[in-house]
Amino acid sequence: MAPLKRPSSRTVRITLITLGFLWLFLLFHRRDRQSQSLPSPLVRFKQHSTAVDTQTRMFPTPDTIGNHIRWSDFAYVQYVTDETYLCNSVMIFEALKRHGTKAELLMMYPHQWPVPETTHVDYKGKLLALARDEYGAKLVPVHVKRFYNNDDPTWQDSYTKLLLWNQTQYKRVISFDSDATVLNHMDELFLLPPTPVAMPRAYWLDYFSLSSQVIVAEPSEETWLRVQNATNNHTGHDYDMDILNKLFIDSSMIIPHRKYNFLSGEFRKAPRNHGAYLGSPTEKWNPRKALAEAKYVHFSDWPMPKPWITPTSEQLENALPRCWDVEGVGEDCTDRFLWLELRDDFSKRRKRICGKYYDFVW
Repeated sequence: MAPLKRPSSRTVRITLITLGFLWLFLLFHRRDRQSQSLPSPLVRFKQHSTAVDTQTRMFPTPDTIGNHIRWSDFAYVQYVTDETYLCNSVMIFEALKRHGTKAELLMMYPHQWPVPETTHVDYKGKLLALARDEYGAKLVPVHVKRFYNNDDPTWQDSYTKLLLWNQTQYKRVISFDSDATVLNHMDELFLLPPTPVAMPRAYWLDYFSLSSQVIVAEPSEETWLRVQNATNNHTGHDYDMDILNKLFIDSSMIIPHRKYNFLSGEFRKAPRNHGAYLGSPTEKWNPRKALAEAKYVHFSDWPMPKPWITPTSEQLENALPRCWDVEGVGEDCTDRFLWLELRDDFSKRRKRICGKYYDFVW
């Protein structure tokens, strides 16, 4: 028998390279089959989990929301008790529609207001008709829940907001105060994990408190009975925010305030004083970035009046954000510019939608 020839070194190298490519092919083919066998949400998580933080995973972005959602289960809810805030709420609905919300819109209004059926109606009727006919809002007459407070009547009708827990025709609703500007829809909040309520922190306070300016709620008879009992047996000067803190401070899911509850007064602070909003004492304040990432801006500049009230020159001068000296740049008036731009935009939209810039003049 002739002796076997030893394979040449070239043959060995080719064989090893071939085996290496075969091993890599089988490895990636196996991984691909594993990914294909996973539900699509888990595939997305597997692909992106190393590149996103916890907050992003908990609050899905609009481009990850699928078409399988039945959006008639969800609604943005506004309550109104007078024509001033009726205009604000119609402006909220206009903004949500303009930014492409898929959810329904629901307006709770005083039951004694006439339902607009013709064009010959008063100012309130015209705005209700606009909400219904132009923006598709469902109109729900309610009995205004009033809390009488002789010291400060400003929020005496705010208990009406809590009727959102009685809107059991929906699986989840979102309510936010209408003295604000909506910069984008917040449809992703409808898809939070199940919880009776989710609210942001009142980050501007020096103690832990929930803010009722933005509420994500799951309507139910059980929760509605709890809320009713709390409002019927309130103590002292409890407003809606106090009631909700007593009920939910230990159980509410926390919504990030940094995107969902930006206060306009943030522009009036010194650059070093934004730690509470930013959540970091070392992060540098960038007003344009802060506004660009915000979806909801609440007008809060006391004692400066709300933007539908014409301020006096003294009020405006006292409230105007300062310009700051920036090393290597010079004077920076970005805070002032953005603050004024927000108020100017609100007035222009108010004129376009409701027919007038201001309701009151000091």
